[in-house]
Amino acid sequence: MLTMTSYRREGRRIALLAQYAPQDPASPQLISNHGMHMVEASLRAAEIPDLDLHVLDMVETDLPAVISDLLWLDPDIVGFSTYLWSFPFFLEIAQHLKLADLSRLIVMGGPSARPSMLNLPPYRESHQYIDALVINEGELTFLEIVESRDRSADALGKISGLALPDNGGWMETPARPLGDLNELASPYQMNLAPRGGLGVLQTYRGCPFTCSFCEWGTLESPKRVRSVDDLCREFDGMEDHDVHGALIVDAGLNLNQLAFKNMKEAARTTQIFEHRQLICEVYPAKIQSEHIEFLGTIGQPLVGMGLQSFDNEVLAHVERSYDEKQFANHLQQLTDVASVALEIILGLPGDGPVNFRRSFARARTLSCALRVYHCVVLPSALMVRAPEHYALDYDMRSLKMKACLGWTSQDLQREIDFLNDQAAQQDGQCGEFFWVFPPPA
Repeated sequence: MLTMTSYRREGRRIALLAQYAPQDPASPQLISNHGMHMVEASLRAAEIPDLDLHVLDMVETDLPAVISDLLWLDPDIVGFSTYLWSFPFFLEIAQHLKLADLSRLIVMGGPSARPSMLNLPPYRESHQYIDALVINEGELTFLEIVESRDRSADALGKISGLALPDNGGWMETPARPLGDLNELASPYQMNLAPRGGLGVLQTYRGCPFTCSFCEWGTLESPKRVRSVDDLCREFDGMEDHDVHGALIVDAGLNLNQLAFKNMKEAARTTQIFEHRQLICEVYPAKIQSEHIEFLGTIGQPLVGMGLQSFDNEVLAHVERSYDEKQFANHLQQLTDVASVALEIILGLPGDGPVNFRRSFARARTLSCALRVYHCVVLPSALMVRAPEHYALDYDMRSLKMKACLGWTSQDLQREIDFLNDQAAQQDGQCGEFFWVFPPPA
């Protein structure tokens, strides 16, 4: 057991760390670590006089070398942007840095930085060397930590939006009021984002649905939507970074009417996507003619259509629904203007091998690509929202479902083998978390 010191460094030498996911044959493009760069932009925009900020945006990871470099740098605060692929790696780095100096502040943010994740058996001792978790939005929360000279446990307890170690568990401070997205500093506008490749675009935050397998949450008020002027500046920044397209990381292109309207107008004004890719998700039941018309103006529109299953009884377990007639009509409209990939999930609670195989077969009759995702028990989704009778059994590190309501471990492994075989036969790709199939010949 570490003996935590009440003293914490007051300096402002800051290290921010993010790690790209390993290259996956089913997902060939590297996506910018946008969350970390948003935090970086907020810190630099604040113009803190003595800020000494170092950003480690890592592709290859050599644990001893990273630890050695960080010990030489000797930062006062280390912030980690954690995802499934980086979480165990960053925990090991955090432990080494804390053991080297107990007064160093260790902060973790990102989707995996949740008490539910850290309460899993492999990570249960981590409260000894993590000083704070940033819950949900991190830009202003991390900025407040850096600006404060007092970083004692009592002082951190007064900062909104954190989870702090508490007698072997975690105590959450009050939720941070949600800010205006137009006031957040932009990595593209500040020339901090990686050049080239695929840009990352966010026009709003939240989602009007509460699907239990997903972490988006609930839709917020209209002030959470980026304005036309702000998006025009963002597109100009992307243009300066020579991106070949953009990935919209909103919950869906068609789930916030005002955000869509503003984005469409900004795209029309700047012509940013006239000869570029635009990758987005659409919610099947919310597709309107205006969305189809907009996609028809894009140079290379790539659309994911998240159906999850063709069985409404299965979808009821995850708070979704499906209308066959409406779906068929919308799919035809989308495929007329865009490259479309239907998305279903393997291992959903309440599903089973027979129903899943029906969904797969039905999907392969359609004139679009198919992505099959292995169900993952995410920290803010099924991990905390699944009822007990779902009987979730999942890998504590990858979070991939191993068995649950409707699925034995043998059932699930049999369908994994089936998908691997089908991918080999149909020129598909097998990834760590999903399979990709091209449109039927």
